[in-house]
Amino acid sequence: MVKRWGYALLGVLVFSIPSFAQKWLPAKKIIRRDAPALSISPNPLRLNIAYRNATDYLPDTAHLEHSPLRYLRINVHFMNASDRAHNYDGEEAIRFAKELIDYANQDLQKNNKLWLPYRNNLPVIPPRYQYQLSPQPTNPGDQGIYFHYDDRLCYYIHKGPTANLFETEVLEKYQISADSVLNVFIMPHHPDSMKSAWYSKTAGGVGVMLGNAIKMAGMYESHHPAWAYRGILNHEAGHFLGLSHAFFRDGCDDTPEHGNPCWSRTTEAPCDTAASNNMMDYNALQNALSPCQIGTMHARMADTNSYERRFLVKNWCTRQEGQDITIRDTVVWKGDKDLTGQVTIIAGGVLRVEARLSLPENARITLMPGAELQLGSKALLHNACGLEWEGIEAPRRFLGARGRVLAEDGARIRGARFIDY
Repeated sequence: MVKRWGYALLGVLVFSIPSFAQKWLPAKKIIRRDAPALSISPNPLRLNIAYRNATDYLPDTAHLEHSPLRYLRINVHFMNASDRAHNYDGEEAIRFAKELIDYANQDLQKNNKLWLPYRNNLPVIPPRYQYQLSPQPTNPGDQGIYFHYDDRLCYYIHKGPTANLFETEVLEKYQISADSVLNVFIMPHHPDSMKSAWYSKTAGGVGVMLGNAIKMAGMYESHHPAWAYRGILNHEAGHFLGLSHAFFRDGCDDTPEHGNPCWSRTTEAPCDTAASNNMMDYNALQNALSPCQIGTMHARMADTNSYERRFLVKNWCTRQEGQDITIRDTVVWKGDKDLTGQVTIIAGGVLRVEARLSLPENARITLMPGAELQLGSKALLHNACGLEWEGIEAPRRFLGARGRVLAEDGARIRGARFIDY
């Protein structure tokens, strides 16, 4: 009798312990819904970055981990004459280049409050991108910093009848990995130009972006430390990532037009209220970006067909340590994303995906019981590098509910190991 009661009690205990059945959600369990009706334009716009809403690509300050850092590959070239007397050289140049990149990255890590519009209420949003010095992987000892000695092509002439700032011959001759690395050329001003007081007054730090390369000049002549030129690098790289000058019709409503009347802020009019610190204006700081500007750059970097995306480190292909995401509340992703970790949605959490979402290789989306994943009609779950990701996992309590997926007509899941929808 005692044994019978013992077995019965053991059975009750085993039955009452909550357990999870680790099972992958089959495609037939995805709840399909009709997409909302849309009016069809007789002349539909081609899917292009110009028609994307920049606000859909803004990093969420409450969930910065939802926007993994982007890394723009760059290298640095020091142009000099054959006598090596007109620019930084050797270890001094290497140190200058690395410090320049470090200081530029520091500005991009924090962003700053915009001065214009005056007394604005715009949020300060971290830009969420950085530069990565990128040597040639096939060359041992390559640091991504190069030296060229060319008496004819080494000089930068900013103005005057012999101005060459827009000429590309030096780029065509010395660029390295031009199809995937943004090449930065640090050049000296021509000695004859520097003899002119008219020229030398404006021969401080200057720069120009030319397609897939940047020319910068004035660093060696002025002998200022590297941090003084971080704004020039960020400004020109901003052009590469799709930004226009902020002072004139740049396509952003939060960057007012103005005539660049002030180099820096003063206590006297008009520069007490009209000075700018926008990275894409001409000013002494160039250390602030508006939400629209940040969203514009991220939209380009997320566009799988964009030119700029070719220059990014593909850190989204495989899963990165410490990059997993947990969804605890209701989150909507309207813009394309490239995650670097896997996703877990806990009970009560809802994730709605309305665009392209790349999961890294071997990553999964886990739906805990009571969680929900919604896929809009334009949603695409895939791996942007063409690799295989795990799929959607939906653990279920014993005889209990499991998380669910609601997919509108048109939603797609590609390359998942356990789901083909």
